[in-house]
This record gives sequence, structure tokens and C-alpha cells, in this order.
Amino acid sequence: MKTLKETTRYELLVEQFYMESSTPFFQQLHLSLDRILFYVYTYTNIYFIEFIDEKVLYSYIKYHRQKSFSEVSFKDVLKDINNFLYFLKYEKRMKNIPKVDLSINNFHLWTKL
Repeated sequence: MKTLKETTRYELLVEQFYMESSTPFFQQLHLSLDRILFYVYTYTNIYFIEFIDEKVLYSYIKYHRQKSFSEVSFKDVLKDINNFLYFLKYEKRMKNIPKVDLSINNFHLWTKL
């Protein structure tokens, strides 16, 4: 039964991360969304992208830091987050977008990492 539930959760997430291939910057966005989708599916219990908040996105950075950015570079991790926020705002047209501050001024974030 759990397998069916997990399959359903995966399919539900994939549907929400879907994007038309005619979208500008499709290739770059697609790679970023795939990586975030993998992280959300594997390391969270989230079913809906509306519940992906600042904590999840900051933990995405921490996850890659713990892996010493071996799979994806630090620069690409930050691009992934920015691309995901773009996707939410312009493709999904969501109103409540996570307020993620990736600037150098966010001293608290960078010291926690």
C-alpha cells in the first residue's frame, strides 16, 4: 500500500512541476526543476508545491553543502532556487512565493551554512 501511496505522491509532484516546452529558457528551467523535484520527493513529505517554503529551499542548499557540492555546483544550486521561484511566479502564477534571500546581506543564512 505504501508503494501505491508513494507512486501517487511522485506523480502528483511531477504534474505540478510540469512546464510547457515552449516556455522561454525551458532547458535551463527544466534541469533546475528536476533537481528540486528530486530533492522534494526524496527528502520531504510534501505533496503540493504550495508547501515548498523558505525552509525547504534553504535545506536544499544545506543538502548540497553536506555533499560538498559534488553533484551540483554552488552556483547552480542558487540558480536552481532562483529558477524555481521564477517558475512559481511566472509559470504557475502563484501569489504566495517563498521569500528567499540569497544575498550576501543575509548573514544569518550564510553563517548557518
